Amino acid sequence: MKLCFLSGLKEIIGQEEVEIEYAGRLTDLLEILSRKHGERLRSLLLDPDQPGKKSAFVKVLVEGEDVGQADPDLRGEETIFLFMPIAGG
Repeated sequence: MKLCFLSGLKEIIGQEEVEIEYAGRLTDLLEILSRKHGERLRSLLLDPDQPGKKSAFVKVLVEGEDVGQADPDLRGEETIFLFMPIAGG
């Protein structure tokens, strides 16, 4: 699967794209990424008040579709974009 990191996430990960082998729940993937890249990433990806839940502050697109607060099963062939929405006025 291909993971694409945009906005501030790219700086934390240290690269824009990563190819990994993974199949399973989205939140388990976010947990794996958090363990590898540290507490700063964890605070952005995972909800500290609800273990096992994605943070509402990160957008995840799986094959171009916003997953919202869903926790889809990933087959391992997807392209996933992770980013922090930018607000402006």
